[in-house]
Amino acid sequence: MRRNRLISRARTSASADALAKLARRLSESGSRIEDRLWERRLVESINDRLGRGFADDIEAALEELSRTQARAYDDLADLAESCAESATVEIDGKPHDALLLAVPLLAWSRYRLPATTLAPSLVDAIGAQLAGHLAARGTRIAVADYLYSIDQLPESFGEVHDAAQKLFEACVAGRRLKIDGKGLREPVMMLADTRYVLAAIVAPQGAPLYHWQETGVDPDAKTAALTAFREQVGGALAPLMTGCRYRVLAPNAFHAALRQADRELREFSLEAAVSYLKLAYDMNPASLQATFAAFEDKRVEEMRIGIGPAGNDDSVIEGVVWPLLGDEEERAQEEIDAGLRRLGVNRVTAHAHRFPLEYCDDCGAPMFPNPAGHAVHAEPPEDAEELPAAPLH
Repeated sequence: MRRNRLISRARTSASADALAKLARRLSESGSRIEDRLWERRLVESINDRLGRGFADDIEAALEELSRTQARAYDDLADLAESCAESATVEIDGKPHDALLLAVPLLAWSRYRLPATTLAPSLVDAIGAQLAGHLAARGTRIAVADYLYSIDQLPESFGEVHDAAQKLFEACVAGRRLKIDGKGLREPVMMLADTRYVLAAIVAPQGAPLYHWQETGVDPDAKTAALTAFREQVGGALAPLMTGCRYRVLAPNAFHAALRQADRELREFSLEAAVSYLKLAYDMNPASLQATFAAFEDKRVEEMRIGIGPAGNDDSVIEGVVWPLLGDEEERAQEEIDAGLRRLGVNRVTAHAHRFPLEYCDDCGAPMFPNPAGHAVHAEPPEDAEELPAAPLH
């Protein structure tokens, strides 16, 4: 039944205030004993709201805390992420811990990057590699049969919670999760981007999830296990990723995996842009110039880099989005400048003024800064024809 909007707003405000108060008490705690008490109450409150479909309360509390108390904001955000991506499920009357995993890929191509349904054999192969290289004894694995773009992944805490529950149910039932790709958003076309496989792992409550957590196993075994997993899954994905250069990253809990992929994608995208301009238009790095600047909405969200031919201050042929993960604007500027120069792009302009977070009204692509100080659409050069396609692998 549709809820009364006025009542809903009042309830949301009071509920968000209650969450914010608990988060403040946790941030003020002076001992681990007190931490555990406030964490338990906060987790119970978050799970209650996720279970009843009131995830907006969490977002509202975070919005309030973001303006006043950074530490309480971080505490609430950490616990909200954990609650959204994990749960306790029952198997044969016994409680089990369940966790939503993401396996990220970094990829670039001259063509459209795939975001598509995965063949059953490929889903089973990925599940087998998760079980063989990562999972502890006694765990269960389920994999969703879709290769997601970042635009298609669940965004809000409520959406993540709902997606996780479906995978947990598949895990308990011992089956792969079928995804209706027609109901997903159309991904924005980017030269370099991330793709994700979602999975779930379930273990008896309190037991290890991963084999390197098991008693008697060297914790450093994690490094070799993740390396083997990435190699094997990379090979299994090769037929699907024809025409792409790609790299499989280590799987992790959903939110942690997305943050790591965002970090890794930044330099990967710079390398892809410079390589693409050489491959497509025979433009050497020494013949290019790059411009970067901060783009903001209510706050600075990301750096964007426009790359074009040296001597043309209006043109941007290719662009790169550099997400900011926290308060790192100054460090990001240094990393972008150093990264471009390592790639051989030595003509670099940094704009001190900030640009609005603009996207193309027609195609949804981000706008990029040019040396003249404007945000423009990336366009192929007028006087250059793309060279014959060369294989990327």
